[in-house]
Amino acid sequence: MPGGMLFALTAVLFAVFHVQHVLGADCGTQAYDPVTQGCCGTQLYNQTTQSCCNSTVGQGGVGYLCCGSKPYKSKNHRCCDGEVVRGRGRKVRCCGTKAYKWTENECCNGNLLPGGKYYSCCGNQSYNYYSQDCCGGQVSSTQTHTCCNDVLLPGGTYYRCCGNQTYHSLTHTCCNGQVIKGGDDHYCCGNNQTYNYKTQKCCNGHVGLGGSRRNWGCCGNQSYKYKSHGCCGNQSYLKRTHGCCGTETKTLYSKREQTCCGGELRSGGISHQCCGNESYNPRKRLCCEGEIKKGGPDRRCCGNKTYSYSNQTCCEGEIKKGGPDRRCCESKTYNYNNQTCCNGNIKQGGPSFRCCGNKTYSYTNESCCLGKVKPGGNYQQCCGANTYDSRTQKCCAGKVGPGGTYYHRCCGDQSYDARYNAEGCCSLTRAYNRTTHTCCAGKVKAGGSNHACCGDRAYNYRTEGCCATRLFNATTKSCCAGKVVPGGFNHWCCGNKAYNSSSHTCCNEKIVPGGRDYRCCKKQAYNYKTQNCCEKKNVLSGGTNYRCCGNQTYNILTHACCGGQIKPGGPYYRCCGSTPYSYQTQGCCGTETYNKTTHTCCSSKVIPGGTNHYCCGALSYDRTTHTCCQTQIKPGGSQHTCCGAQPYNYTTHTCCQNQIKPGGTGHYCCGDETYSSRTHRCCSNTKPYNFRTERCCRTEPYNYTTQGCCQTVPYDLTSQRCCGGEVKNATSCN
Repeated sequence: MPGGMLFALTAVLFAVFHVQHVLGADCGTQAYDPVTQGCCGTQLYNQTTQSCCNSTVGQGGVGYLCCGSKPYKSKNHRCCDGEVVRGRGRKVRCCGTKAYKWTENECCNGNLLPGGKYYSCCGNQSYNYYSQDCCGGQVSSTQTHTCCNDVLLPGGTYYRCCGNQTYHSLTHTCCNGQVIKGGDDHYCCGNNQTYNYKTQKCCNGHVGLGGSRRNWGCCGNQSYKYKSHGCCGNQSYLKRTHGCCGTETKTLYSKREQTCCGGELRSGGISHQCCGNESYNPRKRLCCEGEIKKGGPDRRCCGNKTYSYSNQTCCEGEIKKGGPDRRCCESKTYNYNNQTCCNGNIKQGGPSFRCCGNKTYSYTNESCCLGKVKPGGNYQQCCGANTYDSRTQKCCAGKVGPGGTYYHRCCGDQSYDARYNAEGCCSLTRAYNRTTHTCCAGKVKAGGSNHACCGDRAYNYRTEGCCATRLFNATTKSCCAGKVVPGGFNHWCCGNKAYNSSSHTCCNEKIVPGGRDYRCCKKQAYNYKTQNCCEKKNVLSGGTNYRCCGNQTYNILTHACCGGQIKPGGPYYRCCGSTPYSYQTQGCCGTETYNKTTHTCCSSKVIPGGTNHYCCGALSYDRTTHTCCQTQIKPGGSQHTCCGAQPYNYTTHTCCQNQIKPGGTGHYCCGDETYSSRTHRCCSNTKPYNFRTERCCRTEPYNYTTQGCCQTVPYDLTSQRCCGGEVKNATSCN
């Protein structure tokens, strides 16, 4: 069938499909195409040139919105209070029946007034909220007046409200409705006084010295400094002169007069210490195992007894004769200036002597190795029964060898320098030179660089090969399947035979003619640059740019293989069933191709609508002029989105709880209302509030200059108080 007849038949079927699809009661018994037509009450209209507003058809179409029963072009007009007025852009808003730019004017109670970016309304007046204030419907300068409870009072910059009066915040503070001396760095303490939080502390309504919370605390009604003072009960004290004694009942005491022992106060001050629960003077007494004994400068404890340190010594709880020069050797004493204790035996030798078994030696010039004294002092160490200089030598398995540095290692009883690849360790037992020898099977063999192991033998892998454990000449032989066969360099294995890879190929373990450009096609070789292997068995003419299509080859630059048949195509073609198509300009819908610029595939069917068209159920629509909402095509272009089943312009409106509200870009939802983030915030997703003058009390906005928040309820600062989480009509909670 010719292409023109096929397209005409498709168009007829498409029209019949649309007529059958929407034939119903919305427009009586009339059938219509919802892509180009609409139903307005019981009247059909053309969606491209007309619009339906309140069941009335008027001139309009794409880009038009409704203003009551009048259509208007949203690009350069606005609907203001049921009237169409001229105005375009995101900065245009309505003021009654007039349009205005909010960057130049302000709308107050339906009156258009001078304004701009930082303006708001004060009754029927506009004002700049950065330099002016709205107080009880009057505009005032924030530099000369302050608004308190909707009453305008003298006092501008730095002035604040305190009930129905103003005060200068740099010199005064408001405490419980009273103005008290003290500026920005002052807080309230009690009902009628302030304190400087930088230099003072408020403790239970009393002002004292203080400052940072990190350094100062409260002790009852007093402030104290953590570093130098403490708190005992409700009394602060100087740690240097006083202390706090007791666990349950705290008692303050003077360290000069008393001592706290076991939580109880005892007589005696700074010069006394505790011995159990009693105090004693360590200059005159001793505490020996919890008992107070007679003491003095020369007395020491030996168990629960005392002894004279100048002429006696305590050894294992027994008092022995001998003074400060005596030490204990088990239960005996010795003079450590010329004697040494070795295993309970007293030997000759002083502080520079050590024990070597039952003998003594001078560690400055001798060493003890395996219980025997050997010559050698400070840098000498033991290596078995002998000594060595650790600065220049290393001990390996009881044998002394060259070394001394951090990089020397042991290999059996030999040492080697691990910094260089020239030395190595063979089987952890023997060091060797890697440039002249190789370690094979735990044995050092002649042959260094370019050598490898074949069993326990070393060989030059540049001229020899290893086949299992057998060496062979690699220039004339090869190793295949564990056997040495004729071959050499450039030879590969094919089963148990070798072949020259530059002139032959191995296919199914058979050597056939063909070099490096050849591949296998079952049992035969083919040149992949000029031939192809099809169905894994047939060699056909072709090459790099050819592919198989069944048992035929085709050029991928000019043809395509679809459904096992070669058809005209190319590199930018794909298959749609058995038909090739250019994916750059065409699409595939099921098994049918279509032109992307004029048609679209929706629900596996080709329908009119090309570039910029998208699917809405089984229909297509132009995204620049229409929007799809819940599978229904509605007027509205690229700046439109859906709010339930209705489209809206998101630059001028916002969707809140499936309702279209005024306010586009920069506006957000707060419950079912919209607000501008430039001037408002949302209170618990229920009500918007002006963040410059209001705060949020859980779910209710309140004016923070005249009101407070009591948990979840706003209250009047001048006549009410928040007491225990409840609002009371009183000036104080007492």
